[in-house]
Amino acid sequence: MTACVRLYFPADAFGRLICWRLESDYSHATIELGGTIYSATYPRIVGVGPDDPDFGMPPRAGHAFTIRLSDDEALRALAYCKSMLGTSYDVLAMAGWAFRIQSLQRPGHAYCFEYVYDALAAAGVFPTSKRLVTGEQLLNDLYQAGRVENMALDHAAALRLHTRLLGQSRPISIPAPKVTV
Repeated sequence: MTACVRLYFPADAFGRLICWRLESDYSHATIELGGTIYSATYPRIVGVGPDDPDFGMPPRAGHAFTIRLSDDEALRALAYCKSMLGTSYDVLAMAGWAFRIQSLQRPGHAYCFEYVYDALAAAGVFPTSKRLVTGEQLLNDLYQAGRVENMALDHAAALRLHTRLLGQSRPISIPAPKVTV
């Protein structure tokens, strides 16, 4: 089975502010499993169809990456995503990002990049999850794990990814979330 991880370019001034603070080209991330896009979006985590105008590509712009998962991994990622539906978005994480203070983040809540990372860590793709993580760091870790089926970046974008990674603060590793299937 596969998942689709989408990394979105900013669509407005707030998105550009997020990119500036994260030192990232990406302002948002989602994961699609079984025909549903799961997204940690203010005010809460949602699951929507692939044609949803807020999360579909198009109309949103960005990069979509096909991620290889075993059936068991896909079930665990899906269980995690579903278990988080309706959970409030981690607004305090924004302050955590602004000041690089992990303790401002609320346990059991996530922002978009963390939510996708948590789902993949719960699936067993990564041995740990991460906090204060960016889209570039998520993509790099997926690539290093050998999970990216389609590297949807041209040569120039791949070089930019590498440059971005060098300038970003390191994320913080935490235990992977536990799920029951």
